[in-house]
Amino acid sequence: MKYKGTLPTLSTRGAASRIDPALFGPGLALLGMFVVYSLSSPHFLTTQNITNVLVQSSPLLILATGQTFALLMGGLDLSQGSIMSLVSVVTATVMLNYGIAPAAIVGIGSGILVGVLNGVLIGRARIQPFIVTLGMLYMIAGAALVISGGSTVFGLPRPDVDIFFWFGGGFIGPLPVPVLIAALLLGVAYLVLTRTPIGRHVYAIGGNEQVAIMSGIDVGRTKIFIYAVSGTFAAISGFMLSGRVISGQPLLGSGDLLLQSIGAVIIGGTSIFGGSGGVLRTLLGVLVIAFMVNGLNLLAISTFTQQVIVGAIIILSAWANALRRSR
Repeated sequence: MKYKGTLPTLSTRGAASRIDPALFGPGLALLGMFVVYSLSSPHFLTTQNITNVLVQSSPLLILATGQTFALLMGGLDLSQGSIMSLVSVVTATVMLNYGIAPAAIVGIGSGILVGVLNGVLIGRARIQPFIVTLGMLYMIAGAALVISGGSTVFGLPRPDVDIFFWFGGGFIGPLPVPVLIAALLLGVAYLVLTRTPIGRHVYAIGGNEQVAIMSGIDVGRTKIFIYAVSGTFAAISGFMLSGRVISGQPLLGSGDLLLQSIGAVIIGGTSIFGGSGGVLRTLLGVLVIAFMVNGLNLLAISTFTQQVIVGAIIILSAWANALRRSR
């Protein structure tokens, strides 16, 4: 079959052809930020600051990696933030009575279940992704508030709470656990998208769904897989972030994380129309957002101004993607 989009494979025609052209823009932006912030603040280019940024951005990277699957299909997952909140309160509630192992299984499992349900409604019932995930956003956010009674679930028992925190803020030697988990999941996602048949199916559906159907691809099953992946990554992200704050937060995913996950995918150069992009682009998009916000904080720029800047970058990135697509 002929794909409308492109897989992120390497060419053998020379070194220049091996570089994804979509990476130039965000790559130069990231390099420029490092230069400007390093000259503007003595605290920016330090091991402690770089480590802190990577740890803090790990949940966002995991979330955005899952979101990449949905956008590559030409869809969207608005329920990720609510899944994080649900996983947070379910994990903490179960941990109070049964310990860390059952809590992790039930908590992360609840997020995976929501993702699968999204996929069934989108892939089999053929409801638009925006409608399904918007409705699920409200439903699951409400469920998290019901389970927790609208309050933070705290007072988690030891030593379970110490193990819980390890996933969100622990270290293996000098290496932060959240960064290692995020890197592992990113690597798995990359291999799935570039080295497996179902990964090629994701690109095919985003490139042209009708052609994918005529080529014999089970579009419904692939969409279930896509949203199961998105839900799983959101669940893991929520579990890690809850571990960092060692409590169950019913509003954990109600902030900017969802919008930042979508923005990171777009800034990285993945097409909002589907069929073109990948998780390595998303990694670069996450780094742009994370280090930009960190640098602006070090320069004491207000959060309101930061929102303006992030929004402008997202619009410019989408515009650049549209121009590249038209060529």
